[in-house]
Amino acid sequence: MNVSYKRSKAASKALSYILLIGVLALFAGPLLWMLSTMLKTKAETYKYPPSLFPETVTFEAFERLFTLQPLMWQWIGNSVLISVLVALGTVISSSLAAYGFARFDNRAKTALFFIVLITLMIPASVMIVPSFVLYTKLGWIDTWLPLIVPAWLGGAYYIFLFRQFFMTIPRELDEATYLDGGGRFTVYWRIVMPLSKPIIITASIFAFVFSWLDFLGPFLYLKSSENYTLSVGLQFLIGQTSQDFPALAAGAFISILPIGIIYFFAQRYIVEGVVLTGSKG
Repeated sequence: MNVSYKRSKAASKALSYILLIGVLALFAGPLLWMLSTMLKTKAETYKYPPSLFPETVTFEAFERLFTLQPLMWQWIGNSVLISVLVALGTVISSSLAAYGFARFDNRAKTALFFIVLITLMIPASVMIVPSFVLYTKLGWIDTWLPLIVPAWLGGAYYIFLFRQFFMTIPRELDEATYLDGGGRFTVYWRIVMPLSKPIIITASIFAFVFSWLDFLGPFLYLKSSENYTLSVGLQFLIGQTSQDFPALAAGAFISILPIGIIYFFAQRYIVEGVVLTGSKG
């Protein structure tokens, strides 16, 4: 019985590893192919059958990319600035709204929070036309304002994350602050926010990444190539050089590099923030 149990356990473990390797290959395969392509020469990408590893490692694709499109650095800078402002606005506005839902006592609080959550069910596609009309009347088309301003007005998803995390912070700390002469904003700024480092980092990363990868918004509202973000600029680049696969792979690598770096160094905070968010209703 003991031998049979050990064999069954070993078989189950082996099957688990096989499944994990299969899933890893499914998700890592395209990434490895992109990395291989950007290190190849242009001629090598047309060889048949194709090879995973380049015969000669070269970084000429990056040189051709920036030579072909001189605005690449500007697009990267635009994306960084917009994403940072979106992340900052998301944290400030959503945390303030969440602080009210978590700490203020009001009869309408539950109903208002329910309304906030209801907005998560509205498809983004439904808001495209009304938003475009609004921003056109405001004169915001071909500016960054439609991409940045909404983040400074709070987001339902981030309000929910912050509110759930704030609920885990003991109210006794608030009362101690009131006894020392502090007000509600003092509690928010000096007590709640310093204790909320995991969810602040998590929300900042999510907002930054969503903004960095956003294509539809910049594509709709930005008309001048100087104002493009990297996602729109790369799409514009495809129309210019659809045959230069190493250059396109190099552009795709640049677009995902910041995301990989951020997740690598902040994954502990992301896990901690998400886990603690669901620990109290």
